[in-house]
Amino acid sequence: MTEGTNHQNDVFSILVDKTIASLIHQRLIEENLLDYRFKIKDIGNQVAIPVVNLELLKQQNWFDDGSFITENVELEMKNTNQNPAEKIVSQISESFKQNSIPITQEMLDNLPKKWELFDDLAIIPNDSVNSLDWRRVLANDESLTEKIWQIIAECINVSRIARQAEIAGDKIRSSQVKMIKGDSGEVEFVDNGVKFWLDVTKVMFSSGNVTERHRIGEINMDGEIVIDAFAGIGYYALPMLVRSNAKHVYACEMNPNSIMALTRGAELNHVLDRLTIVEGDNQETLQSLTGIADRLHLGILPSSQSTWKLAINCLKTTGGIIHIHMNVKESEIEDFCDNCISELRQYAINQCGFENVTLQHIEKVKWYAPHIRHIVLDVAIQ
Repeated sequence: MTEGTNHQNDVFSILVDKTIASLIHQRLIEENLLDYRFKIKDIGNQVAIPVVNLELLKQQNWFDDGSFITENVELEMKNTNQNPAEKIVSQISESFKQNSIPITQEMLDNLPKKWELFDDLAIIPNDSVNSLDWRRVLANDESLTEKIWQIIAECINVSRIARQAEIAGDKIRSSQVKMIKGDSGEVEFVDNGVKFWLDVTKVMFSSGNVTERHRIGEINMDGEIVIDAFAGIGYYALPMLVRSNAKHVYACEMNPNSIMALTRGAELNHVLDRLTIVEGDNQETLQSLTGIADRLHLGILPSSQSTWKLAINCLKTTGGIIHIHMNVKESEIEDFCDNCISELRQYAINQCGFENVTLQHIEKVKWYAPHIRHIVLDVAIQ
């Protein structure tokens, strides 16, 4: 293809709603599934994003045949031959060559191929530019180190870079992300019309739960009092306030950094007057919210079972809805649902005087691990 020529091609694509297009686009970049050769195309309320491999796409934990459409779409070819990851390799190779510094293929393979974007900040995997050879080469050369990160930032089109790390094993699941380029980890971004704020070095953002976050935000909660038992930075509390129009949300959270982020997010969305943050361990704080709620959200993994009975006690005497998040083996989902409803029914009817407990909906959010699903049960108690 000559530079400047834009051919039309039938290209395998994933069709997604415009409200989640940017997040799905980022997912494809992270998993090296985006076909950079072609331009993304608007199709009414949807966007066609070119994909390189159908089988690999279907293996992604966020992909669900029932939620996404895949088909061949006529797309226009771009006037570029390199994607951002390829640009990083070629430009760093050239920089080393110009400075007469040897670079191995292993070092090139260790450059970032995927990343997570938060506005002008990219979080790269923990192993990127972190091999023994890279650490040896960069150990005593600040100018080369600065040059490497500048090249990577320019290729990704960001001004700040951080390196991912495992979530801390403490009770509040602290982030251990480290800044590499830039001083601040504070970011502000918009998802499906909801503004979020966080410091990526202090708290985590569960971007993999995007479809469930949007689903919860589309439920009509007009006039409802809602308790969000594991609020975090407001992954679900803010959509419930901004999009679902909940009358008031009680957000239970024990991490002070998450509470600060949730407060900032509520201020940005102008919903602080409809939010009460209940600080502390929800095994204790939920006991102070007895009998006030029309709806409860139990968004914790791998299991929310420790709060089931507490959640039932928080419902008004007229009952309400409980959203139960769990990790369950795919082959055991049906049995788990039966056992869950049975346990809830026994407590709700025998101990609390309710008359009916019914399963309204099962949402399969994503693959959490091989053969294990993150699911959400919508349970009505009346």
